[in-house]
Amino acid sequence: MTTAFPVVEESSVRTSLADDISVCSQCRLCLDLCDVFPSIFAALEGVTDADPHLLTPNQQNIFSDSCFHCGACTQRCPHRGPDSEHEVDLPTTFIDLMQVRQLNGYFTVRQRITNWVLSAHDLTGPIASRCATFVNWCMQRPDTLRRRLVTAVTGISSSVHIPRISGQRFSTWFRRQPMPVASDRPQVSVFATCSVEYFSDDAARSVIGDLASRGRHCELATTRCCGAEELRAGRVRAFRKRVRRLTKLLGKESSKGPIMVMSPSCLAHLRTNLIPHCDRDLRPNAELIVDRLRSPIEVLTESTSAGTSRSLGTSDSRRSLLFLPGPHQDPSERTAIEHAIASDSTTIQVIADAGMHMGAWALRQGNEEGAHRTIKRMAKRLPTPTDAPRTVARSGLLSSQLLAHETGDDVVDPVTVLLSASSDEQ
Repeated sequence: MTTAFPVVEESSVRTSLADDISVCSQCRLCLDLCDVFPSIFAALEGVTDADPHLLTPNQQNIFSDSCFHCGACTQRCPHRGPDSEHEVDLPTTFIDLMQVRQLNGYFTVRQRITNWVLSAHDLTGPIASRCATFVNWCMQRPDTLRRRLVTAVTGISSSVHIPRISGQRFSTWFRRQPMPVASDRPQVSVFATCSVEYFSDDAARSVIGDLASRGRHCELATTRCCGAEELRAGRVRAFRKRVRRLTKLLGKESSKGPIMVMSPSCLAHLRTNLIPHCDRDLRPNAELIVDRLRSPIEVLTESTSAGTSRSLGTSDSRRSLLFLPGPHQDPSERTAIEHAIASDSTTIQVIADAGMHMGAWALRQGNEEGAHRTIKRMAKRLPTPTDAPRTVARSGLLSSQLLAHETGDDVVDPVTVLLSASSDEQ
């Protein structure tokens, strides 16, 4: 069972991890999802009676390092929820273990540098954006000399495909957009998140344009990172400082309207971790903030009649769409997407356990092969295409790019389905 934040007691964390593995070893439904579970089960074959409590701390550390929090296991795990006597969540337990290793000084200098580079987005993001041309030149071609030099300094893999940095930050673009005059309707506070702020994201800009065209006034809440990667890196003290800043920044909004978090994984992270890590005196404000957090799909469905059937696109040819709900996707969002594309000209197929996300840990040297194998496993769960072009709707910048590279499909953000359907209706 996972422990409460923050974690400082190493023995309880390692025992908790062994307890979770004891349940997983009896189930093994996650065997085909990623490299973590096969490595766990292989390690169990080498200990007496396959007892997870006999695994060494180093073996546990390896399991933790190879998890990049894609969320696939949480989608499939039967040992979760009110109907289960267990509450297994290995990725969260791995976060606990990373915190213990960080607080107890177990990481090498190289590991600490890599952890910092992959989690200090408020510092690395603005620098990368200002030097976008140079950074993209360095990073866009895998396995080159310049990429290997970057790997030597930062620990970011030289072979993984990196999304392009945008030369114009989302917040800069946002401030230049004409907004409708504030009305009686609650304004939408926009929390861009790192993946939108520093990378090209046409879907996010389209959401803002659509809301503005419908008279919804939007304000930029903050450009800060949500801190998910800080927590995953074990930098719990830095994350708790971030929570204090975010609580004060988001709590300044006088409006009671929604706070639209543009990235689904960041939204799930804030809903889960903002309150537990908040100072006691700020907790009431944090609870109010969490109640206001919304995804773009939730905001759009509140602003439009997204529950009616619409067609996707204006082409006369029959199209197919695969919808890969993310591990943090609310059921109402899935329903909205299915309703939005229900028509005679478009067929939809939902693949329930192939919508996992990949955080920055998939970029770390040593995890690139595991990330590639995970994407190949995801691609194998998709049906064989019978027509072209085939559109795949799923969220997640890095994993979507890797999946498109693997399958050749046109991978789009699910929110674009709602926007396309809305424009067709008009």
